[in-house]
Amino acid sequence: MSDDKAAELRALTAGRPHTTHVLETVIAVWPEHAGYLVKSFAARSPAMLDATEAAAGAARKLIAGQEAKFAADYRWTCDQLRDEELFFHREGRYRLSTFAEANAEVYSNHDYMGRYVNGLLLTQLLWYNHVATFEMFLNQVLPNAARPFDYLEVGPGHGLMVYFAAQSPLCRTLEAWDVSTVSLRETRAALDTLGLTKPVSLVETDILQTKRPDRRFDLVVISEVLEHLERPHVALDFLRGCIADDGRIFINVPLNSPSPDHIYLFSTPDDVRVLVEGAGFKVDQMSLFATQGKRIESALANRISVSAGVIARPS
Repeated sequence: MSDDKAAELRALTAGRPHTTHVLETVIAVWPEHAGYLVKSFAARSPAMLDATEAAAGAARKLIAGQEAKFAADYRWTCDQLRDEELFFHREGRYRLSTFAEANAEVYSNHDYMGRYVNGLLLTQLLWYNHVATFEMFLNQVLPNAARPFDYLEVGPGHGLMVYFAAQSPLCRTLEAWDVSTVSLRETRAALDTLGLTKPVSLVETDILQTKRPDRRFDLVVISEVLEHLERPHVALDFLRGCIADDGRIFINVPLNSPSPDHIYLFSTPDDVRVLVEGAGFKVDQMSLFATQGKRIESALANRISVSAGVIARPS
């Protein structure tokens, strides 16, 4: 990394030690990535930088003692994504289209999954669009609860959103669902490492096939899950019946975002809006965030990855 880039990153993250530590760890393994990171951080608002620091503080606990490995896995993950992007821009579609294909290539390959999941953790604070939707969750979704709420998350991953939801004084109960026993076991381990003491019910379930639970939830979160499904409309139809009449849902879904296990392509914001409204929701807010903070119009025109954060309620 050049001295100029190093100085830029230090200036951009001044006063945020967790962020600085993670950046230094990544740059030590991948110095050529500094230019990308400067662009990613220069585009962030103070609120996004604060959200980055919060995510980095949690990530440091999860990668403690394995920092170099996580950084190397992040670089490897970016290489996999670059290959998928080349295919996407050449063919105009995602390479895979069925869960069976994704399961055969990705989910059932434990070595691959281990590196991939490690890399994705660091994207939560290094990628502008990922931080932007996380900041939306922290500052626009959680604080707007009008009363004590019961929280449900589908596909909790490393448990970062569960962990931060639990910090809300109005959060009454927490539940998280995933189709994979292994994933839930890793979520539990991550939450333990983060030091979460509030009880969290982790439930193995497939929302495309199971029966609706008897209880309703006040806040439902489904973040970066729908693009992994062949029938995302079925998932949202199911969740519509799991939300209290005055409840809310936060949906985070990427547009034009090729990845090794993405099978459902959302091309435009209208694709997302039609899906959400078709499932019986009224969209209160949709915010769009392009990679590196690029202009949304340009990103959509050039089919560059955009994250769509949606806050909706039953219509």
